[in-house]
Amino acid sequence: MKVKVIVVSHGSFSKGVVNSVQMLAGEQEDFVAYGLYPEQTVTDLTQQLEEELKNTSEGKEVIFLSDLFHGSPFNAVVSLMKDYKFSHITGINIPLTVALILERYSGGSAQEICETVLKDAPDTIKDVSKLFDNEEDEEEEE
Repeated sequence: MKVKVIVVSHGSFSKGVVNSVQMLAGEQEDFVAYGLYPEQTVTDLTQQLEEELKNTSEGKEVIFLSDLFHGSPFNAVVSLMKDYKFSHITGINIPLTVALILERYSGGSAQEICETVLKDAPDTIKDVSKLFDNEEDEEEEE
């Protein structure tokens, strides 16, 4: 893999995302999770993330996935952008993350992977009640 994915969230959400994605897509390398917990400061999390970046192999691109736009984990990642080059997507969910992990096999750059996944992102969220309502309407018309 030429792209490392780092998932960052409030609490253990990031670990749940990584575990769930690996259940669906198989064990993945260069796919790690970090959470911000009540006993930590944003500075603590930022230092952990910076250490992860420093320990990333030369030539490997990084994509950060964060849970909440303008949340503290998001801010920790953004604060590293002045000193490090990486891609960052926020507002993640499991379908989007599975798509991103699988897209890494395309051989594209981190930016290309992000662009591809973001095109499909709106399709990862559905109002199921409306889907069933539409289905019932179609059955009544027949």
